[in-house]
Amino acid sequence: MKNIVYLSTAVKLLHENQLFDILHNSRQHNAAVGISGVLLYADGNFIQVIEGKDSVIDALYARIQADQRHTNIIKLIDEPIAEKNFSEWLMGFAVTDITKAEKLLGYLKSVADLDLNKRNSSVVAAIKNFIENNRLNVE
Repeated sequence: MKNIVYLSTAVKLLHENQLFDILHNSRQHNAAVGISGVLLYADGNFIQVIEGKDSVIDALYARIQADQRHTNIIKLIDEPIAEKNFSEWLMGFAVTDITKAEKLLGYLKSVADLDLNKRNSSVVAAIKNFIENNRLNVE
């Protein structure tokens, strides 16, 4: 098992409904193939953690690199893991209507949601840094 963490820039700014669609589609696909992780979006920038079986993660990352919706993809971490950091798929982003986001299963409501395994991993540190640097409204 492994995880990959990467940063990228959206080709165009995304609206909340587009982000909700990404969350919904990602959760469906990832559940079917055993991928978990977290995706955060702020002002056109993404950070994503994907974790699961090596071959599945490598295949997904290849598709991500070919995806025309974003550019400037920078891989930060690519490492083997003994267990997943994020057993549930989570997504966080800045929203104008928090009540709409709170109804979504898998929406990141708190930084505490990141510490699911109560470990201080480099992956969790990268996500928390992105939240702080982009001033995401995640309490």
